[in-house]
Amino acid sequence: MKKIGLGKRVLACVASAATLLTGTTALSAVGMQVQTLTASAASYDNYAKLLQYTMYFYDGNMCGSDVGSASQFTWRDNCHTADEVDGGYHDAGDHVKFGLPAGYTASTLGWGYYEYKDSYDALGQTAHLKALTDRFCDFFKASTKLNGNDVSSLCYQVGKGQEDHDVWCSPESQTDQSLRTAYWTSDDASDIAAEYAAALAANYVNFGNEEDLTYAKALYNYSIRTNKAECPAAGNFYGSYDYYDDQAWAAGWLYLATGDSSYKTFLNTFMNASNAGKSGQSGCQWGVYSPMSWNNVSLGAAILQSEITGSGSDWSKVTTYLNGKCTSESQYYCEASWGSARYNTTMQLAALVTSKYSAQSGKDYSGWCKAQMAMILGNNPKNVNFVVGMDSNSAKYPHHRAASGYSSFDEMKNQTGYSANGHTLVGALVGGPADANFTYTDSVNDYEANEVALDYNAGIVGAAAGLYSIYKTGSIDSTIEGVNGSAVVTTEATQATTASTTRATTTTTKATQATQATTQSSSTSSGGATYSKNLNQAVDYDKLPATDRMIGWSWKDLGVKPSDKVTKVAVNITAKSGEIGKWQGAFGS
Repeated sequence: MKKIGLGKRVLACVASAATLLTGTTALSAVGMQVQTLTASAASYDNYAKLLQYTMYFYDGNMCGSDVGSASQFTWRDNCHTADEVDGGYHDAGDHVKFGLPAGYTASTLGWGYYEYKDSYDALGQTAHLKALTDRFCDFFKASTKLNGNDVSSLCYQVGKGQEDHDVWCSPESQTDQSLRTAYWTSDDASDIAAEYAAALAANYVNFGNEEDLTYAKALYNYSIRTNKAECPAAGNFYGSYDYYDDQAWAAGWLYLATGDSSYKTFLNTFMNASNAGKSGQSGCQWGVYSPMSWNNVSLGAAILQSEITGSGSDWSKVTTYLNGKCTSESQYYCEASWGSARYNTTMQLAALVTSKYSAQSGKDYSGWCKAQMAMILGNNPKNVNFVVGMDSNSAKYPHHRAASGYSSFDEMKNQTGYSANGHTLVGALVGGPADANFTYTDSVNDYEANEVALDYNAGIVGAAAGLYSIYKTGSIDSTIEGVNGSAVVTTEATQATTASTTRATTTTTKATQATQATTQSSSTSSGGATYSKNLNQAVDYDKLPATDRMIGWSWKDLGVKPSDKVTKVAVNITAKSGEIGKWQGAFGS
């Protein structure tokens, strides 16, 4: 082994007591065995990793008295423990719990799992998805007071919108209870009640909790009985234009849950009448349907109807709309300048589900979705991946109080980046470019380009699962900085999808022992290819030069192509006394 320095063509691993042998007290007495080395390059089609990462965003937005144990993020803790309705999720970079986007998010997450269950199962991600949707549904049930089979009152919001937005601090440090008003109604919020019902019914379809179905039925009945959507406290934040689309969405899920024809009749009546597409984002008329969003789910309802009826005429309405949106594989689909990435990725979800039923719908939009997702993941003029933490070129400074590390607006004022106390908001989809030319600035103060929210991630999670179901590309990460549960994945699922890298990506005790028994190493290229390298190299740390305790390998020894851009390197190491762990580093070239 010769001494190697850092350079474009060289991978070097610097060993130190702090970074390499954490927890080992006698370095000079330790003999090391470098067994596996993994180098990961940025990839525009790593759908397995995309699915894994985008779900973690919700761990960052958890609220309640159990966050410290429930969230996978090491830097999140209990907050707002005196809320009248405990639990749930903060809406965006703020700390309000708004009912409409939460209901939309939970139902859309449930939709993605319903359509692409096999992707979650194959990648070992089902347990995480279920934990997230269960948490949403537990909050919806806690926000609902039942009187028999009917709803007597409903909590549609926790927190004062404007007053909360006027404060910048972490949720753990926000102790002003005057900001945490719970808003209840007994004759309003039909749209929110219907979205809660849709989410609960979808969760029942997916996981079979009878209580979810009981509440879903009651909330649906309340919604169609009250037929009112004003909710003054939501005001300028999530003011709804109507409730018909939400009720149709809920009816579709309740039909799938129960087989009761009355729900199917309601769905068909809405979708086949002039009510279809009545909602409009910001008052605009988008056409027969609208892009799926917190304010309009008519497209999702239309797709559910088409699945249920199997009617070619129903599918044709959906594809006519999608044909006007899914047009170019070379130009970024930008529906609106504020939060364009959310509309883009949710349109992908709708298009992928339609493509899944191509035998009935007659259309396959998978190529368009693949191209659009590549742009989201960095194949764009800015070379920016709009999913935080996923690659070295990912957006780094989302408009998010908890992650930013700032304790006041005065601290944050005129800043672009985060404070020294900031954290990586792993998996968050930022708002994205303002136009098809990718006008974008990565700044904590730019809430149009860098806001994050529950509804922003709802579509991309399902789209990632859909793309993985088609292309089967990518692999999950076994270790993610700041995330406790990133190694929680079953060995069987990993073997089923990435057989050549099972031992490098799974960190259960059994799998770690298996790693020690082999010496296979893998390197993922920008094109998704996998290289292998057997190292099995013994190193006596004490015998390395005291002034240059560095070991390394040439990129060509791993088979990495000159055209690849390596962004992450991991080295598995064992000591004579047992397993040490994994060293990781990030490389920009």
